Amino acid sequence: MAARRNSGKRAGSPAALPVEQLTQRGLRTRSALIGGAAKVFARDGFLDARITDICKAAGVAYGTFYTYFTSKEEVFHEVIMSLQEDMAGHEPTAAPVEGVTPWELVEAANRQYVLAYKRNAKLMATLEQVATFNDDVRRMRLELRGRFVNRNAKAIARWQDAGLADPDIDPRYAANALGTMVDRFTYTWFVLGEEFEEELAIETLTRLWLQALGIEHGRHRKKRAR
Repeated sequence: MAARRNSGKRAGSPAALPVEQLTQRGLRTRSALIGGAAKVFARDGFLDARITDICKAAGVAYGTFYTYFTSKEEVFHEVIMSLQEDMAGHEPTAAPVEGVTPWELVEAANRQYVLAYKRNAKLMATLEQVATFNDDVRRMRLELRGRFVNRNAKAIARWQDAGLADPDIDPRYAANALGTMVDRFTYTWFVLGEEFEEELAIETLTRLWLQALGIEHGRHRKKRAR
């Protein structure tokens, strides 16, 4: 209930303007509010974030907020959805590409996700925390996760059709399991603070991804000199 009490929703306020009705100036103001909200949520968390601080960070008047958003939850949703754009590279492959190995495809996707999570670690920590007690935010988390799971499941199915991956593995279950592996690893790393070496972490995640699907990758890391 605490999240509801701190939602910042103003009683009797009119509905926010639909995005498609905004002018170019309006779109810039809305974007500034989303950017300001991202900074405030990362700094203060969800419960302690205030609409006044979001407006200050965006450089707009307090009342301007309600032209574009009806509540703190609504702007938080936009902030979280913007994370997807930063993490959108986490799609192992669209289809087998001539001259590009599965290792290269998965490694590039995992690198994108790791670096994006690193950039957005404070926001991701806020999302994980609030999703445990706020139903709206929990749905945001599932929506964000679901997009990656669906895309990766389709990629795995294509790999199976191409004879690259184990045909007996369920693509959706595999996408969930492998996505969770990468997601929890980065959470432990960037939110909980366990230290890992970046290149070795990305290599290990990539190796586990491919081996779990039964894909021959032919990548062998050179042993380090002792």
